[in-house]
Amino acid sequence: MPQNNPEAQQMNWNTNRERRRHPRLNVQDLPIILDSENPLRVRDLSQSGACFFSETPLRMMTHVRFAFNFQLPDGKTVKAEGEGVVVRCERLSPALGHYEVALFFQDLYPGSPEAIRTYLESQACA
Repeated sequence: MPQNNPEAQQMNWNTNRERRRHPRLNVQDLPIILDSENPLRVRDLSQSGACFFSETPLRMMTHVRFAFNFQLPDGKTVKAEGEGVVVRCERLSPALGHYEVALFFQDLYPGSPEAIRTYLESQACA
């Protein structure tokens, strides 16, 4: 790339920026339930997606139903449900059978966006 080409430099700078619309928050002890299966441990969560760990790989572009039960600081539990698509699945280590899976929320059921936002706000303040 030529050093004196401002358009090329600007284009390169734009590709290095964070592309997510919603920032992700690291969470602890938050399970996600996929397609009514056993809960999986979530690593981080945002308004538009989640990253979690799985013992089995999930194929890219797989559609799943998901559910969260959020415990809020006031003791209330709120539920968020929806449908999403797997956008990344990477093996954590060649020696381990664990995978890190990224899920993009395609459709959040009524009340779910508010439940996720409330939970994220409560965790950011903790």
